[in-house]
Amino acid sequence: MSPWTPQRVLDAATAMEWQPDGAIEVRTDDYRLIRYPDWALDPTFPAAQVTRSRSDRSVGDLVDEVLAHVRSWGLLGVAWWVSPASRPEDTEGQLRVRGGKRIDTVQILARELSKRLPDLAVPAGVSVELVDDERTFLAASRVTVRGWGRKEPDEASLATDLATALSDLATWTNFRVLASLAGTPASTGGATLNDEVAQLWGAVTLPAFRHRGSYRAVLAERLRLARDHDAELALVKGRAETSGPILLRAGFTHYGEERCYWLPREEFRRPPVVP
Repeated sequence: MSPWTPQRVLDAATAMEWQPDGAIEVRTDDYRLIRYPDWALDPTFPAAQVTRSRSDRSVGDLVDEVLAHVRSWGLLGVAWWVSPASRPEDTEGQLRVRGGKRIDTVQILARELSKRLPDLAVPAGVSVELVDDERTFLAASRVTVRGWGRKEPDEASLATDLATALSDLATWTNFRVLASLAGTPASTGGATLNDEVAQLWGAVTLPAFRHRGSYRAVLAERLRLARDHDAELALVKGRAETSGPILLRAGFTHYGEERCYWLPREEFRRPPVVP
């Protein structure tokens, strides 16, 4: 019997939390709220997000408390993620009652690495390499910025991020890979090695190179490197309309969904007062 029960996989998925440099985090026994820095934002990535909520308190109390933080940051609302681990059990329904609208859905997907790795039929013209020096780091960063529509970082930020990336690679806590098509950088993605779990993140492909095998190359190389560095499980949150089908064909199993609701501040939900 596999040691990776569905509950163990879901617990590992709950632990996948990204806190970039410059973020503001509010972590309590009931929830985790994070205000992401402006450099990490893109048109589909809200600045304030509740990434988990597990509480014996009412959803209304949690919402009021979270929105007080959001108001202090001068933001219009918060993105609130719900998953099979969210508590109370009526969290999702209560968010809708408070005016929440679903804006995103990801699938929780995992694959044991003790099994034979999949043949993803990467085309011959696609090459993939580890991001381990300035050249590959800058190329991967450009793909990330352009692929997600983020602001271009300044030279100081790039230098800091490069130093961090090389330090993480030296200890194999985090790594990234870069795929190129006919020598042109096309796709990138990373992984965090957290004990026996390889958390896959940040995969993006430039629009001009989509559906040409570069994402498959990035996925295959991350699985290989994760297994080579003693990971037992690859875990990722993928979207059904993009990476999900490829991941399922690669032997990943679907363990559930996480859904995201946009919850505006009260003053932006009330109708105007007519004198």
